[in-house]
Amino acid sequence: MSEVSEQMKTSEAAKQLGVSEATLRKYSQIVEKVTANPAYFSHVKNARRYSAENLADLKKMQEMNKEGKTLDQAAQELFAGEDSKTDELQELKKNLAQKDEEIAALKAQVAELAQAMAPAENKADPADDVLDLPDFDDLEDLGEAKEPDRPLTAEEKRAQVVADMGKSTEEVRRDIMDKVQENAQKARPEFRTLADMQLKPKKTPWWKKLFKG
Repeated sequence: MSEVSEQMKTSEAAKQLGVSEATLRKYSQIVEKVTANPAYFSHVKNARRYSAENLADLKKMQEMNKEGKTLDQAAQELFAGEDSKTDELQELKKNLAQKDEEIAALKAQVAELAQAMAPAENKADPADDVLDLPDFDDLEDLGEAKEPDRPLTAEEKRAQVVADMGKSTEEVRRDIMDKVQENAQKARPEFRTLADMQLKPKKTPWWKKLFKG
């Protein structure tokens, strides 16, 4: 028995599926559309012929339709499933490649930021030198002058504290600002040298003041 003789006509196949010939033709058209193959089913004198395998697939499509899927959806899964899976896999690979590029770009940005921040962390703050004020006991202008090599005695320290307490807030603030300016000049000798080069105002002799006016 030849292969062609084993294939059923439309009427016979429709009877096997329990549908009308019109419904079977509808099934066949959907399958041909999904597979993009008008010759998916065998033809004899322009009439379709159905093999046992064709009928098994069409029965599965019927069952999926009864479960709630449309005939098009069922046909897509049954007859275009491999192509659909391939497309999904390609799309997934494309998305993964895009994510890899985004992650690589983020890593590059993080590395660049870390490299840019490293010198800033190691660099000393110039304000630390200027505002690194000593204790009030170390201010040269507070209290009486002391010998550089001799520490203050307890009585001298008490006298210095009493003298400091007698100063106004404005005087203490002015002493502190003077010390800040002095520290700033020490930290930047080039500015101190320029300041020293400035001509100081010439004082008027005391005897000229007697004849003035």
